[in-house]
Amino acid sequence: QSPQHPAIFAAGVCVALPPLEQTPVPVGVPKTGFMIESMTTAIVENILSLEQGEAMKTRPTLNAICLADMGDKGAAFVALPQNPPRNVNWFRKGKWVHLAKIAFEKYFLAKMRSGHSEPVYEKYVLKLLGIVRLND
Repeated sequence: QSPQHPAIFAAGVCVALPPLEQTPVPVGVPKTGFMIESMTTAIVENILSLEQGEAMKTRPTLNAICLADMGDKGAAFVALPQNPPRNVNWFRKGKWVHLAKIAFEKYFLAKMRSGHSEPVYEKYVLKLLGIVRLND
């Protein structure tokens, strides 16, 4: 939410999360698609709260899940939360990531076409893995 314009909200790369430390070249904190979905979900929940005259209380977890495709291979990571200290810090690489990214893209596009951005089975499988969008 903009401090100068309370009716304006932003998510994703246009949000400047403060870096953890100074670097020779100023850089922003990177964001994964899951983080952006978390931010957007929090925004929607908070707008609904405001419309009902309630205080905004929903915060995104900023958990990060990434399948980075690099041609015929790739890298995958889970960071819960993205910035240290972390509860989970998992990383793998290989050809399987390239194939997983292709499969995920097909799945993601299909769920968007059907109008279900967070199917119940996806929400509960991720929750079983300890990956959630919003802080309780």
